Formats: sequence, structure tokens, C-alpha cells
Amino acid sequence: PEKRVFIHPASSNFSVGEYSCPWIVFNELVVTSKPFLRDVNECNVYDLLLFGGSLDIFAAEGLIVIDKYVRLSANARIGALIGGLRRKVEEVLSLKVENPSLDVANSIEMKLIVKLLRTDGLGR
Repeated sequence: PEKRVFIHPASSNFSVGEYSCPWIVFNELVVTSKPFLRDVNECNVYDLLLFGGSLDIFAAEGLIVIDKYVRLSANARIGALIGGLRRKVEEVLSLKVENPSLDVANSIEMKLIVKLLRTDGLGR
């Protein structure tokens, strides 16, 4: 069940009044006088699509579900592209784990991913 949570006063984002993204990620949930999130950062939808939990694509329904919770509308073509990009991210990161000296930063895939994340998918 969903519960109301609060940003911990020690978090660097505590004083942020408004977020430009509808999603946040956090490192820790601490319950004292009320439930607090610590180490909070904004994330855009591409952050979630590429790095956030399990990804299920339901092309026929025009739906992408992240971690069995976040539901996003997307046509079948976009779902297929995101699924392929996610697999490529996982592949590149696995290669980097296997070989830490491998330079992945200059690969075409990583340049595309960085641009996608920096521009929120707008490519500008």
C-alpha cells in the first residue's frame, strides 16, 4: 500500500519546493517521528526505463511497466526500442564489470544513452 513519506532534513534536496521530474529515487527509508527518505535525487522517465528495476513491455496494450509498479504508455515501436536499448545498457555494463579497464564511455551506445539522459529524450 502507498504511504506518504517525507524528505529527510539532512537530504540535499530537502529545501527543494518543486521538482521538474515526476519521479525521485532514494537510498534509504528511515522511520523516526515519520517516514523519511534520505539521499533523494530526481530522475526522469529515461532513468527509470534504462536503470530502474524489471522492465515488462506489453506492446499490444501500448504499455511499459517498470518494477511491476510504474506504468507508462508507449506504442509498440517505442516499447521495442526501449527494450532493445535496455538490453544494450545491461550488456555494456556487464562487459565493464567483467573487464574494468574496458573503455565504454566512448562507445556509440553509451554516447547515445548519455545524450538521451541529458536531454530527457529530446536530443537537444
